[in-house]
Amino acid sequence: MTYDQLVAFLAVAEEGGFNAASATLHKSQPAVSKLVRNLEDELGVTLFDRGQYRAALSDAGRLFLERVSALVEQTEALRTFGRQLGGRVEPVVRLAVEAVTPIEPVVAVLRDVQQRFPSVRIELSTERLAGAADALRDERADVAVATTFGVRGAKLERVRFRTVRIVPVVRREHPLARCGRPIPPALLRSHPQIVLRDSSDDPAAPSLNVVEGGLRWSVTDVAAKREVILAGMGWGGLPEHVAAPALASRQLVRLDVPGFDVGAIELFAMRRRDRPRGVVAQALWEALMRSRPAGARRSR
Repeated sequence: MTYDQLVAFLAVAEEGGFNAASATLHKSQPAVSKLVRNLEDELGVTLFDRGQYRAALSDAGRLFLERVSALVEQTEALRTFGRQLGGRVEPVVRLAVEAVTPIEPVVAVLRDVQQRFPSVRIELSTERLAGAADALRDERADVAVATTFGVRGAKLERVRFRTVRIVPVVRREHPLARCGRPIPPALLRSHPQIVLRDSSDDPAAPSLNVVEGGLRWSVTDVAAKREVILAGMGWGGLPEHVAAPALASRQLVRLDVPGFDVGAIELFAMRRRDRPRGVVAQALWEALMRSRPAGARRSR
């Protein structure tokens, strides 16, 4: 029994099939199938029922999965510990954050890491909706601050990081600001809603607070969204910390939108369980944990 066989088995079980597991492991589908078949031959047990469209765990496979998940996680933790003992510092660490994430605590975390590892290059990317979790899945990020939209949690360690309130707003002089409350859906649909375009590659990724059937403009970052709304060109939801100055100065006003379902977004610090962690990535994770508000720490 080899570690590669166990990792292949775990990937097939978590991804729901050999093709998906091969993409996750960056191996060919026949190579993954051979690893799992050799494992089954060595154990003398069938772990997957291959008679269905998707490979399904057998009863023995489900029992075996419980032990394998813990073993692989412990092995990766041991690898990380070994790297720390050896003082091996990776040259680059990558953090992907959801676009609505307050930037101040993130900058404070990165400053902390920079002071400890001044020679390491830090790459910070901003994603929308499911995009940050995609970056983690595709190994374009070591750590992510993301929503759980479209996330399958079996392979991810995640810890609550922040709650961001989302408020629907419009420029004070806009017609929607003067139409009373709540705003009729037909009237909302006649004015452009400014929305963030999801940076995920998944065409089935869910939308958030989008009024169906209405006129819609899309942007790729929160700052652009705020400026378009401030220019009176449409309405939309903004993170409360982004909208607060313009609301205080009465440039923007809140709207009562019946179809605005999500009033807050839960953000989680995430990292993969199935990949070794470098010294700097571990330091970044620990700094994120220290930066969480007291309420988030209690909700782990």
